[in-house]
Amino acid sequence: MKKWLVLAAVFGIVGNSWAQSLNDYLALRKENQISKSSRVDALDDFVGRKVFELKCIVTGSLEVDGKKSIYVRYADNKTEQGINATTVPDWLKSGEVAARLLVVVTKAEKNGNMEIELLGAASESEVSTYEAAHAPKPAPPVKATTKAATPTVKRGSMPSRGGKVARVKGDPRIVGIYANFIKNYNKKLSNGQAYEIAQAIIDWSLTYDIDARLVVAVIITESDFNPGCISRANAMGLGQLMAENCSEYGITNVWDANQNLYGTVRQLREHLDRYPGAESDPNKLALMLAAYNAGPGAVKRFGGVPPYRETQNYIKRVFSRYRQLCGHRA
Repeated sequence: MKKWLVLAAVFGIVGNSWAQSLNDYLALRKENQISKSSRVDALDDFVGRKVFELKCIVTGSLEVDGKKSIYVRYADNKTEQGINATTVPDWLKSGEVAARLLVVVTKAEKNGNMEIELLGAASESEVSTYEAAHAPKPAPPVKATTKAATPTVKRGSMPSRGGKVARVKGDPRIVGIYANFIKNYNKKLSNGQAYEIAQAIIDWSLTYDIDARLVVAVIITESDFNPGCISRANAMGLGQLMAENCSEYGITNVWDANQNLYGTVRQLREHLDRYPGAESDPNKLALMLAAYNAGPGAVKRFGGVPPYRETQNYIKRVFSRYRQLCGHRA
């Protein structure tokens, strides 16, 4: 990572609130939808304007002509950085201090100058102690059911009609985090149901190489995590599958969370493979979602996202939720 020295003031920063206590800092972090600190190298490829949380050692401060800065060193003990500050708390001026910093980063282009403004700060020991005490606990797993042995297939290859794909197993700790999110979103679900849904989302997302957060955004938009949801068009379950989808994918019980999410994620993968471009390309993702909502025939007929209000609003809702889940403002 390059060594930056920030000289120019940053205008239009999101607030000038100062975290004078741990509670203030955590509130500021929540307000900016920050759940964990970022690796410092994440700033290298970043373009735009965003709030990050960074772990660092504050090594000193400076004030010239009324403009204040602090200087920090990151974990590699090599990377140093200057950060603009409207206010520098006294505790950051007392020699080398381990801290968590909320900073607003602005960069117009990948290799361009970076401007960083201090938004809030807290002691590293206080934040890490809080995080350890409030780490999410996995929901209890559901009782395993006996399943027939199934062949593992490579992403993109399709089993024979009526066959099943062996899903890749996700990290139980990650499944637990997703289960807690799902349970909080739909409090009518039992812990076991939330864990089963989370397990299926993570596992099938890994199997078909789809971002699990995107799958969550789709499921929220389709059913709000209601396994019994049914639409006026007879779309069914968590992913709102149609009868023809169940027949094509060999789904025998559309109300079963695992089977329904298998069909949902597999269908998303198939639609994503239809269209050219990088998998993170918003245009490609929009076409995938349009095909999922209106059908690939409609996308082909109109040469892009169909001019249906329902489909266009659907894409906007999924994108908005996806951005929130990725830690960006909607």
